[in-house]
Amino acid sequence: MPEGSQRLISFWVGTVLTGLAILAPFGVNEYYQSFLLQVFLVVALAQAWNLISGMTGYVSFGHAAFFGVGAYAGALLLTWGFPWWAAILHGAGIAALLAVPLGFLTLRLRGPYFAIAMLGLNEVGRIVATLWVDVTRGGTGFTLSPALLPSLDMKYFSMFGLALAATLLVAWVHRSRFGLELRAIREDEEAAEMVGVNTTRNKVTAFVLSALIPGAVGAVYAMYTSYINPSSAFDHARNIEMIVVVLFGGSGTVWGPIIGAATVMVLREMLWAQFPAAHLAALGVLLLIVVLYLPGGLVSIVRERQQRRPDARPGESP
Repeated sequence: MPEGSQRLISFWVGTVLTGLAILAPFGVNEYYQSFLLQVFLVVALAQAWNLISGMTGYVSFGHAAFFGVGAYAGALLLTWGFPWWAAILHGAGIAALLAVPLGFLTLRLRGPYFAIAMLGLNEVGRIVATLWVDVTRGGTGFTLSPALLPSLDMKYFSMFGLALAATLLVAWVHRSRFGLELRAIREDEEAAEMVGVNTTRNKVTAFVLSALIPGAVGAVYAMYTSYINPSSAFDHARNIEMIVVVLFGGSGTVWGPIIGAATVMVLREMLWAQFPAAHLAALGVLLLIVVLYLPGGLVSIVRERQQRRPDARPGESP
């Protein structure tokens, strides 16, 4: 299929899904609205992880740290009298500011060393939140008064807006020269440097952009749950969730995190309803099978079918 047709299909599918997401609160009850909000949360976080790890190949096990920083920033600012939308913006900004020095320090490391450094970052965030009792209230955590919180509709549209913004950002990066240079770094960083790619600048820029989104999402999450503590804000399982969703859908693609998040969340909900005591184990086994036998993710099924078409040109991709 020609590239122009693929973009047209993506545009209309995206427009229809956006319209359905906007209309959903007017036609579903609070349970389904909350479920969709959680799907958007996972989409936004997966796109953020996809931006740095899917594009550059630098696998991060610590992006939950930016989520936790944003959650605490949002909770603190709400208690200090800031409006909810300002708390979201500040959560994103603080996470991005934190990512600048961290990016310069950690992106010098490669392979497992970068992954371990990021894993340590998440643990440092949890310990600081636990020990800095005067600001974070330590292990007791924050309970936000309902009077400070926006309505469920506002939280829903905030999370949807973040998921949409993250997807559009990844789509822009994917089709830009910047995205091309990031993929060149993923394939062979030394070769990319030899042809004039500023690898340090590109990696740090992608890292900071990928930290903005979890920071804002963390602030909305604090408003959604109305309670956070170090364990929930800096939860290691959230890192695993980002990675699994992206690998399940298709790493380095625009639609992969969306397909992965929707599929994983629906499967998790169905398994939880049928097997409440073993749903996480069953889902883990299912994901392991898919990752082992479908390394390109669900998006690769469409790609392989198109490449088998008799009129497909060599090298043509969806």
